[in-house]
Amino acid sequence: MERYDAVVVGGGPAGSMAARRLAEGGAKVLLLEKRPEFGQVVQCAEGISHRSLTLYFEPEPRFIASVIDEARFYSPDGEHFTVRKEGVGYVLERKIFDRYVAQTAAEAGAELLTKAQFTHLNRRNGLWEVSFIHGGREERVEARLVIGADGPGSKVGRQAGLNLDIPPEDYHYALEYFLVHPAVEDGRIDFFVGDWCCWKGYGWSFPKGGHYGNVGVGVALLPEGKSPRDYLETFVSHYFKGAKVMGFTSSVVPVGGHRLQIYSDGIMVVGDAARLAEPISGGGIPAALISGSVAGEVGAEALKEGDLSARRLKEYHDRFWDIMNRREYELAYEVRRAFLRMDDEDLRYVFAKLKPLFDGRELDEIDAFKWARYIFTKAPDLLLFAARKAGPAFVDYLRRAVGL
Repeated sequence: MERYDAVVVGGGPAGSMAARRLAEGGAKVLLLEKRPEFGQVVQCAEGISHRSLTLYFEPEPRFIASVIDEARFYSPDGEHFTVRKEGVGYVLERKIFDRYVAQTAAEAGAELLTKAQFTHLNRRNGLWEVSFIHGGREERVEARLVIGADGPGSKVGRQAGLNLDIPPEDYHYALEYFLVHPAVEDGRIDFFVGDWCCWKGYGWSFPKGGHYGNVGVGVALLPEGKSPRDYLETFVSHYFKGAKVMGFTSSVVPVGGHRLQIYSDGIMVVGDAARLAEPISGGGIPAALISGSVAGEVGAEALKEGDLSARRLKEYHDRFWDIMNRREYELAYEVRRAFLRMDDEDLRYVFAKLKPLFDGRELDEIDAFKWARYIFTKAPDLLLFAARKAGPAFVDYLRRAVGL
């Protein structure tokens, strides 16, 4: 049985970044991808901020579909306001981007294996025995370290004994069409709210050149008898009537990883497997890149030291949250919980308060704490509204979080 220092399961950005950092640190690493090629299936709106992308990569035309300069926000009634910041983010060509990240792992020395379906994980004598189906037969390898980058279901994490359970409200069901419609405008992303079209979530339009783009909804806590597809159809037929649909995808987006232990002896989970998507937007690419990179770096160092204990691998957890900004994530998580309690009347009220503060504004920077302080200073009655919707404890949390 072949032995590796580390096996990474899952070839998305999180897994490829982990494999790259492990290989750069001198580890013998195997990256398993269940599909025939990297980047083959993309379940993502493909957006990322300039700040997040440039932590690790320079923007390259080959994987940038659109440069974003403005964002438009819609109320449940279809009113909107627009904010601008030149080059604030990008809509990626994820198929190309994911292959590129995997390419950097290969160039660093990682061994890549496609059509490799993970099946079992067993602990024997301080090593992991990793089983997978490849070429129609079961194969097994041994490893000192395993990193699970295998998405929301994460067989790796569960078989390793990690408790990755989150409450139902921490899942969003995301569905989108790839479509052509005049309302999709290059350089601008659009966000929509309203229980009638995107129940306890939001809708989006992310352009990918011309009038082509990703248009979808993320919904949560669905009422009985309703499916996510119902809301997607309602949303598209209202805002993008007559669109030419070119494809469809769906996924589940888990959040709330800040409350979980995402490591143990000889094991770490990253990206969606660790429930690390941003709580409000559901964006998972930044967390995938950061968690994969940090897990790979910590894993390479721990392998050299010969210490793969949970105590040693806790450094992954600590370093990840330093970069990700745990306080900002927790603020977003609490705001999300309050949002889930709002109905369309509440959303109209919040929209009416925010529109005069932001419509036509040129943003100098993107800082959640700065803008939260600005909002509650200029519209203090929103604090009273928050108290009614989420309770005094939430208001106290907000005051402490944003320094009011």
